[in-house]
Amino acid sequence: MSSTDAASLPAGPTTSPVVAMARWLFTPLAMLDGLSKQYGNVFTLRLPRLPEPFVFFAEPEAVRALWHGDPDVLRAGEANELLRSVVGAHSLLVLDGDAHLRERRLMLPPFHGDRMRAYGAAMRDATLRELARWPQGRAFPIHGAMQAITLDVILRTIFGVGAEAAQLAPLREALVRYTTLGTSWLGTALLLLVPPAQASRIQRAATGPFGALLPWAHISRAQQDTDRLVRALIADRRRAGTAGRDDVLSMLLDARDDHGAPMTDDELRDEMLTLLLAGHETTATALAWAIHHLLANPTWLARLRAELAEVVDADGHVPLDRLDRLVLLDAAIKETLRLTPIIPLVGRRLARPTTIAGHALPTGTTVMASIYLVHRRADLWPDPTRFDPGRFVGKKPDPTHFFPFGGGTRRCLGMAFALYEMKIVLATILATVDLAPAPGRPVRVVRRGITFAPSGGMPVVATTRSVPR
Repeated sequence: MSSTDAASLPAGPTTSPVVAMARWLFTPLAMLDGLSKQYGNVFTLRLPRLPEPFVFFAEPEAVRALWHGDPDVLRAGEANELLRSVVGAHSLLVLDGDAHLRERRLMLPPFHGDRMRAYGAAMRDATLRELARWPQGRAFPIHGAMQAITLDVILRTIFGVGAEAAQLAPLREALVRYTTLGTSWLGTALLLLVPPAQASRIQRAATGPFGALLPWAHISRAQQDTDRLVRALIADRRRAGTAGRDDVLSMLLDARDDHGAPMTDDELRDEMLTLLLAGHETTATALAWAIHHLLANPTWLARLRAELAEVVDADGHVPLDRLDRLVLLDAAIKETLRLTPIIPLVGRRLARPTTIAGHALPTGTTVMASIYLVHRRADLWPDPTRFDPGRFVGKKPDPTHFFPFGGGTRRCLGMAFALYEMKIVLATILATVDLAPAPGRPVRVVRRGITFAPSGGMPVVATTRSVPR
């Protein structure tokens, strides 16, 4: 980058990039708040081992430019490059251009309309199975319980793996191990500090003669075990055939692109792993935050329970065909995602010099739309730190003001699936179980990999329960 380019960048901190990375690792939201207070809604950040700058925007005009700009210039896949070692080179998250469009078209049908709603019974049943295991009268981490539900849902709807399948237990164990280790401090540091080109060397080193002595060996082995089991499931499904099956894997095995070509095993592996990791961890965290906000706001919790009482059947279930009547619950989910977005940023890397919201930026700049900061702008969201689902009742939010799933052609493919699952899971829990915050266990935001979760697993106490039999 030339000195002229550097001079034209928005202002930002002049501290060492190493210090900036340390702050981003340990106090990311406080860092965003502080930089926004000091520099306004646009600022530049530099990170170690990355020569090109990151420019953060909390401006709806900039968000609109990212959603509607030329995708050949605004490269989302390149901005997500650090995820390549986690989800693979064929994941939608790291693809750009024609490759991204082809993959997205192949993957869209399983998440569209009636097909997605067909998964509702599996979501409700997974919730009821988990509720039956909850302890009574003592604190337990509800984030872990939400992870158990979302993992069960993913395995059944994405892979079509039922409780009786021999592959279920080892795959569940490998995924839990990989997610837990991958979101640890070591996993986060490896993800954010190690350039993608070197990640494969680290993985190979872990399998070498002295690999067990390396600090990241457990993470690499968990990743390898998950990869092996996912590939085995794909191979088994190819041999058994897809007739009569409605899970996502089967639909993708049958899918063909515009040239009649199917997805390869490598493509299937990467997309299945992307769905497993993204759909499991992010939805579980959002559910835990929703519980947190509702317990902290008993007036809203009472209003939601009253709404649920109008739709439950004689057995205490929420019929799936009545979900659309849960307007307040839908609003509470959206307000949860506004106030505590699971991922605070969405990025694009510039393939050539581009002007964004009046700022001329050089090639190579990664433009970051700050979900967290935009969602907390007082001019867009009055009293922005207050939990108020009423903001969303009878209103359709501007996609440049509210974008927890990104936007434009890169909006999260699983958005409708996640929102539908959250509605079913929360409706089932609130209709059958009374919860209270665990005393003396205040909740704060903590980093889990690239996501932001409630501390301590969000401990709660189930004070009464009436789980339908």
